[in-house]
Amino acid sequence: MKKEFEWLPHLENSVPKSIKGYTMSFYSIALEAWRRGISVKFINNYLGKSRVKYQLSLGEKSYDFVSSRGSLIKRKTREICINKIKTKQYLRNANIPTPKGKLFDSETGNEEIIQYSKEINYPLVVKPNDGAGGEGVIANIKNEQNFIDALKYVRNELGYKEVIVESYFSGEDYRVYVVGDEVVGVIKRIPANIVGDGKTNIEELIKNKNKLRKKSPVLKTSLISIDQELKNMLELERYSLSSVPSEGERIYLKSKGNVSTGGDPVDMTDSITDGAKEVAIKGVQAIPGLHHAGVDLMINPETNQATIIEINSRPSLRTHLFPMIGKARDIPSKLIDYYFPETKLNQKQELLYFDIEQFWHMFRSGKLTEYKLPVITATTLKSIEITIKGKIENANYGARIRRYAHRFDLNGHVKFLGQNKLSIIVVGEEKNIEKFKQILTTEPPKNITIDNLEEKIQNSPVKIGFVIKNAYRDTIIKNK
Repeated sequence: MKKEFEWLPHLENSVPKSIKGYTMSFYSIALEAWRRGISVKFINNYLGKSRVKYQLSLGEKSYDFVSSRGSLIKRKTREICINKIKTKQYLRNANIPTPKGKLFDSETGNEEIIQYSKEINYPLVVKPNDGAGGEGVIANIKNEQNFIDALKYVRNELGYKEVIVESYFSGEDYRVYVVGDEVVGVIKRIPANIVGDGKTNIEELIKNKNKLRKKSPVLKTSLISIDQELKNMLELERYSLSSVPSEGERIYLKSKGNVSTGGDPVDMTDSITDGAKEVAIKGVQAIPGLHHAGVDLMINPETNQATIIEINSRPSLRTHLFPMIGKARDIPSKLIDYYFPETKLNQKQELLYFDIEQFWHMFRSGKLTEYKLPVITATTLKSIEITIKGKIENANYGARIRRYAHRFDLNGHVKFLGQNKLSIIVVGEEKNIEKFKQILTTEPPKNITIDNLEEKIQNSPVKIGFVIKNAYRDTIIKNK
């Protein structure tokens, strides 16, 4: 059966339910480092999951991270990237193409901004100076009245008083991820859309598209919403939610390609031109001290001309890891290679993963200031499933098995399958697994008779620690 998405094999079954959307950035980097034997410590900075601080250490080397940004990127560099106009100045000084624009502070009246729009000519873009996720970005404004309406909407309705006005560059929207002097991932962001089948109306097609997005750990938090912008887009094309598009007809539902508003992330790493890649790399190099970053490019499909819209020092990895179409790109590995090149050849322990929920509730309550994951010291790990059949009439047997697992530093779980059967999955060093099996068969507790013990290799990753999946008594009652 063909897979719906082409994702990285080592992340499949390794992402807990608590990790979704923007939290994927920090989790994927921390997971990659931890699986290489690098120490990972989370520090409570009382911010949301996606912005939690974590520290990666190996020997005398230590780097602090927030999301995808490591401490090689200093504060001065971060401030340049945050200030979109200052970023433009550095790009222009390095002869990197970027649209002409100007920042207007909260004290500037609308009339002065309107006058500037006349000086640089239409089409134009109005966007907040401190916006995120595409909110408040109004592009391809073609006349003065539309500009006035857009300006009032951004400043008055959305409340963004500081705005940037810049020339509009016609093209397709790309996010290019640069690490060092290499482009390691390129995503084309296509505005929210549906494709007709000749039978289904637009409202149902949107529901079906959202069902597909819900299968992705990063897109399930960015569904297509039926809002006024969507209805306006349909009206412009003389459609309504009840219209039935013809088979193969693509209808765009939003004006911008932001994934957060339902846009499709499509991997284009192997398709983008070398010229566009060079623009992105030189753009990052133009900002002093910027070792890695996400570059927002607009590329004209007819001329292949590329221009940098902005540069993000803390870009999300989520769409590169889980694109809707195309190949996933292992950017976490590239970042860890950059910070810890000595671990490139380390054996990655991909049979284990961790869940931030193990300590996050204590971070939220303020009871915990930091949490350090246990370091993986084993060079090779083995994973097996053990099935025990026999007479199992001891409600405490699960707890005893858990104690055995802890004694031999094993991870996994035990699950009762009925009164006469249970399943155990363990991951650990082979010698410890052998000791664990031996104690199971040689030291059975009271009311336990083992008639048969079977084992088989299993390759699905398990969460660190050892848990009892279900209660013995509940299982027995259920199976009566």
